[in-house]
Amino acid sequence: MKGDQLYRGIKHVVYVSSNEGAACEHCSESVGLDRFAESINHYVEKHGYRILHVGTQTDRDDEGLLWHHTVAVLGK
Repeated sequence: MKGDQLYRGIKHVVYVSSNEGAACEHCSESVGLDRFAESINHYVEKHGYRILHVGTQTDRDDEGLLWHHTVAVLGK
């Protein structure tokens, strides 16, 4: 898909992070953390989402040092 067509029809967005664990909004399966790739596949295969973005995010840890992790935004 090109440009704005990627986002056409998107009504709901979910965020998956390799730094945060959560429950799937639809079935409560565990998503995120060390299940990052599985979590993306879960939303795509089980709930019909499509990948909108995968990239890195930078935060600071408790000591102020940079902490990098991977995030994905999926929508349907």
